[in-house]
Amino acid sequence: MKKLFTILFILIISLELSYGTGQESELIIYEGDTLQLLSLPLEAYLGEYEERIKKYPVLKTPCSTALWRSYKGLWKLENNELFLVDLYLCESKERSIFTELFDSDSPIKARWFTGNLFIQHGEMIKYRHSGFQRYYEEETVLEVRNGEVLDKQHFVNGYLTNDNNFPSNPDSIQAEVHKRINWNELPELSKDYKVFVIVKMGKVDSLSIVLSKAPEIYVQEIQGILNEFPDLRKFYSRGVLWANNTSFL
Repeated sequence: MKKLFTILFILIISLELSYGTGQESELIIYEGDTLQLLSLPLEAYLGEYEERIKKYPVLKTPCSTALWRSYKGLWKLENNELFLVDLYLCESKERSIFTELFDSDSPIKARWFTGNLFIQHGEMIKYRHSGFQRYYEEETVLEVRNGEVLDKQHFVNGYLTNDNNFPSNPDSIQAEVHKRINWNELPELSKDYKVFVIVKMGKVDSLSIVLSKAPEIYVQEIQGILNEFPDLRKFYSRGVLWANNTSFL
């Protein structure tokens, strides 16, 4: 009977970036290490796509779906100032295009950039195959105005050490729901059914069925289990709960 019954968990996502593929990071020399930078300081300089490719035709060069911008920058912080050290076509460090964009010697101060720099430390601990939706053990966030650092914050990302709630990954949730179904009290299924469940994570979690053609008795059974489901383990990024509406399929 269990083989004929599938529960699919869908969680809603709020993406910071809309790219359908994970994107290559920039690189930054920070406190003696070369680290991943999940920010694009050059974009403010380049402007809109049509404008940039007219001015810099080299940026029309196709790379990969993981590098839609056609370049990879190497940056550094020195005396609380942000500098662009070099710029590579696609990912090839043998193909610098710095002089094709700047009539200046390297490095050049990023006076055009105002925003945040997200510098990564340690191992990657969470990943989504979209844009810069990946998270590392630790992260330094720098607030920059006109190329000068105004403020610095350091965060430890991940699950809180005292969070012993239920694992929030879809496989664990699905397995627990299946385990809690009182199969002996339900009629045998004659064909495959799919039940779609949406999970909204936050201070108060919500698990509810959004689509199903299964018999009503099964729907009621599953929703009853979801209503009593344990609190889910929470992932924190930059000091706050990660995506109140977090999703997976």
